[in-house]
Amino acid sequence: MYQVVIVGGGISGLSAAYFLEKHTAAAGLDVSIDLIESRDRLGGVIVSERSEGFLVEGGPDSFLTQKTAAIDLCRELGIGDQLIPSNDQQRKTYILQGGALKELPDGLFFMLPTKVGPILTSDLFSFSGKLRLALSPLFSPPIEKDDVSVAQFVSKRLGREALERLAEPLLSAVYGADVNHLSAHAVLQRIVEMERKYGSLWKAVNAARRAPSRPAGNGQGTASTIFVSLRDGVGQLTNVLQQALSRTQFVTGTEITHVSRGASQWRVHARDGDAEAAAVIIATPAPAASRMLQQSNPDLAEQLNGVTYHSSMTVSLGYEEASFGRTLDGFGFVVPRGEGKRLVACTWVSTKFPFRSQPGRVLLRCFLGGARDSAITSMDDASVLEIVQHELRDIMGIRSQPFFTRIYRWDRAMPQYNVGHPLRVEKIQQLLKTQPGLFLAGNAYKGIGIPDCIDSAAHAAKGVIEHLTSLG
Repeated sequence: MYQVVIVGGGISGLSAAYFLEKHTAAAGLDVSIDLIESRDRLGGVIVSERSEGFLVEGGPDSFLTQKTAAIDLCRELGIGDQLIPSNDQQRKTYILQGGALKELPDGLFFMLPTKVGPILTSDLFSFSGKLRLALSPLFSPPIEKDDVSVAQFVSKRLGREALERLAEPLLSAVYGADVNHLSAHAVLQRIVEMERKYGSLWKAVNAARRAPSRPAGNGQGTASTIFVSLRDGVGQLTNVLQQALSRTQFVTGTEITHVSRGASQWRVHARDGDAEAAAVIIATPAPAASRMLQQSNPDLAEQLNGVTYHSSMTVSLGYEEASFGRTLDGFGFVVPRGEGKRLVACTWVSTKFPFRSQPGRVLLRCFLGGARDSAITSMDDASVLEIVQHELRDIMGIRSQPFFTRIYRWDRAMPQYNVGHPLRVEKIQQLLKTQPGLFLAGNAYKGIGIPDCIDSAAHAAKGVIEHLTSLG
């Protein structure tokens, strides 16, 4: 029997265990799996909670349908019928501009305008900003061979206003990052690749418009939507994953100090004992992986330590609809840095996913922290709530008091894909080839979303199976 150890019990670690159990059985490999998590619970940043008539998410509230790994896994696990698309009849996003909420123009393709009319009639941009966007095909710069920042990439192609009022707030809401450091090749990968393929960004956009759309998934209400969640919250996925694992032993509340390589086995060291394994998957944030590998492979540890992280928090607020005082005709809003607010974004949950709140009640979820405001994550709950309610009053005119609040803090949980990140990942992959039986998974490498984590777990599990097969 082969022993495999997975370090990290978030969606990446749980998915890795699932794929290992599934594929080792098919390959006829006798494998025992230990999944070790430093926290007292599994699931990582995925937390779903029912309280006061609300279904509250502490971390991610949905996953993209354009990347099918999460949907495919839900269907494999028998919960495909629990997938619920977002309420796309009211899919509007607002951007705070000059203290007012202004609707995101129609016809955007990855922040790129594909229609001139909505841009010209939008009140989001000034006349000069609209003119720059309209004339942007005439200002196409040379295609960069090396990685550049999102700020450089977008401003050269669309102008400074498009960067500050469009790209920066949208990407800050997703990555919690500073666009002056964020890698264009990592987070705008599809745009960069299309630009290279067609020789110009605008030729690429026109080609994308002419291409037939490919529905995500295989029906069941998810083909025409961007976001999808589960009836009992995203935590339903991690809960069902745990229940599906029959040959995996869970060890929680145990921190791994380091991982070393012996003559023929890997050794996983914890304060209360060691374990030997034929293969190890480290599915933790990159700094934790770096610490574990510092003794056995300093070069790999150095590259992993170069992936920086920021902290963030979500603040959910529940209101009685009768006292709320306004209609929520969209999915929420994002806030550009230049507006001087501490809020990064706010999701109008009751509109985006109506099933998350009872009739007659309203649920909002606010995002704070990240690269823009690291200080707020160390403030006490009362101070954070005071700031959030003050800014919601300024932005949305909300004067009623929430009868429900919930704060979730995520310490150094958001990886920052800074300029040079794709090259760093290549170096990490090359160094891993010198460490047979060692694999990495998680959101630190090729994508931060749930589908990305599942894909990375599937890749790591495949590597383990190939390694065990090679051992005979």
